[in-house]
Amino acid sequence: MRIGPMLAIVAAAPLATAIQLATTAAADDVRILTLPNSVRGVWAPNADACADGKGRIDITAKTHSTPDVNCEIAWITVTPSREGPVYSARSMCTQIRTGQKDPPSYLVISPRPDNQLLVRMPGSNPDGEPRIYRKC
Repeated sequence: MRIGPMLAIVAAAPLATAIQLATTAAADDVRILTLPNSVRGVWAPNADACADGKGRIDITAKTHSTPDVNCEIAWITVTPSREGPVYSARSMCTQIRTGQKDPPSYLVISPRPDNQLLVRMPGSNPDGEPRIYRKC
């Protein structure tokens, strides 16, 4: 059975609408050059890590570091979500002990209530899942 030109246009309309909606959603992302004050500071998964320095992350406007790596942020993409903004910082990291440069990676953070930060960074958690950090 052959589909006429008008029927083909009507059949394609839902696909065109879906593509437009997907494009609109992606347009909500915003690129910024520095992390906001709300996420800057020293963060750790618990009070012990704040005290001994192990497992904590120090976040500034254009850098983040752990006891093992220093990272410079190239750019940050902000994506809105129901829980608040999600910041994805493309970073170039250098191993502190060896000076070796790692491949580009992303630090993904999202502020939470009560001075908490949801953090996902390469090597921070064996399963790659985000963890809650608290401000030290």
